[in-house]
Amino acid sequence: MSKAMVASSGTAGLLADERAFLNELSEPLRKHRSYGAAKLAELVVRAFTMTVAEAGKPARAEKLSLATLRGLEARQRLAEAEGGSLSSDEAARLLGISKTAVLKRLEAGRLLAWREERLKAARFPRWQFDDRGKVLNGLGEVLTILNANPRLDSWAKVLFFLQNKPGLDDLRPLDLLREGRITEVNQAAHAYAG
Repeated sequence: MSKAMVASSGTAGLLADERAFLNELSEPLRKHRSYGAAKLAELVVRAFTMTVAEAGKPARAEKLSLATLRGLEARQRLAEAEGGSLSSDEAARLLGISKTAVLKRLEAGRLLAWREERLKAARFPRWQFDDRGKVLNGLGEVLTILNANPRLDSWAKVLFFLQNKPGLDDLRPLDLLREGRITEVNQAAHAYAG
């Protein structure tokens, strides 16, 4: 394996036997990638639990590893929800503007995106655009409220929109935005951003 491949595959800084272990572990994941990332993450958690955690009471590091795997699985489900995500180029085409304009809207906090781990490329949740290829009405207002709290990262904001809220009759803020109930979503965003 070349040094460039090692660095790009997330194994930089690992010992040779650790890289070999990751290569061995990655093979079945590549073979079954048709399951999708969320399902693969779920199966990895189960396999880890069956082989390591259930062998005895999980050590603190093992508990942390399991929590990390569950977090990755949850993040993948959020990324795939409601139509998945768009690249900067795809979002630009959908909105009929330049990629630069899309990225400026992201920087200004008027669009929501997360950065991919390896490439650092922005991925825009598809659900923030309506059926006509416009930004969902009220989204910018809600993002302004959420962006006021620097502790809320992109994933916390995505979770806000996709999670049922007891204060919103157990509906999701995204559903209320689609219904035009912006004031209620703004109130929920203030409470969430606290």
